Amino acid sequence: MLQVVIAGSEVLIRSSEIREVVRPLPLTKVPMGPDHILGLANIHGQIVSVIDAGKVSSLPSINSSDNNSSRARFLVLRHPVMHVGLRVDEVKRLRKVDNQMLNRKKNGDDAVYVVEIDGFTFDVLDTSKLFH
Repeated sequence: MLQVVIAGSEVLIRSSEIREVVRPLPLTKVPMGPDHILGLANIHGQIVSVIDAGKVSSLPSINSSDNNSSRARFLVLRHPVMHVGLRVDEVKRLRKVDNQMLNRKKNGDDAVYVVEIDGFTFDVLDTSKLFH
């Protein structure tokens, strides 16, 4: 799993759910669009909706004005039809996590699980739940 930081929280995302990691690109706002869509980005000629995971899950919301941070990244997610990216504050490292360690959902949120690794507690974001 890829360990990232979203609004100060350490979050794990299955690497199999991520197509690529890119530096933030300029976002075009979507007039009257839902508040979880930060904007649209042109990534390799493909229009990608970049979302705030905190607005569609129990994770904290990001500070969308901080796109200029040198550590911020867009995670382009894998999906057969939709083109969606997540904005994260930082990409830290890969962690090996056994799926059996995902023992409970966070606050009843279907998209976020909790796992403990080496005495640290991490939120695990199931990005497939973000497409519904």
